[in-house]
Amino acid sequence: MLPKEEKIKKTPDEKQPGLFDKEDEKKRLAKKRRFIYIAMILTVGLSSSFWIYHSIKNANFSFNLPTLNFKNSSTKSKSVKTIVDFSLPKNTNSTWSFFLKNLDSNSIIFQNNQDIIFYSQDLDTILVKINRTDYIASSVYASTLPEGLKIKEIIEEDDKNFSYISEIITPSQKLLLIIKITDSSNLIQAKDQVSDLVDQLYWYSLQK
Repeated sequence: MLPKEEKIKKTPDEKQPGLFDKEDEKKRLAKKRRFIYIAMILTVGLSSSFWIYHSIKNANFSFNLPTLNFKNSSTKSKSVKTIVDFSLPKNTNSTWSFFLKNLDSNSIIFQNNQDIIFYSQDLDTILVKINRTDYIASSVYASTLPEGLKIKEIIEEDDKNFSYISEIITPSQKLLLIIKITDSSNLIQAKDQVSDLVDQLYWYSLQK
């Protein structure tokens, strides 16, 4: 009898030739893809960096701060008002008297015809009267002054004479203001100027 052919057992490697080679090839491809991705990211990053650098280098940064103009409708835009001097009323057919004093420093800021003001009552009497007066919420004759001021008023008048006495407390000073109109042929017309005169004297006091 002829000898039986020997069956040759194949090892796992022999059954699947090139298995490890295929695995190595997959790893190489994965590494290659990873390398390509990294290279692309670096390229894009460098390009962006150069673009940003040149943009910043060539940019002209010029910041112009806006000019702030603080205006208050209640002050008729006079929050930055500058008065060189106080203007006395003209052509009113009246005699005008003024007295403006800083009560904190006891200094007289402006006065005109003060003898007429103190003819019937002295300063101490006026101060006592104004101290007994309450602060007001609004005023016809001080309506153009800035908001936030504390104001007291005493108004006295007859057919031809008018007196306006006011205590005005500002953040920096305490003012006593007296305006007196005497012997007026048209008191209504004269009183129309009082509001503007109060405004002028207030701003005038801030420069003294």
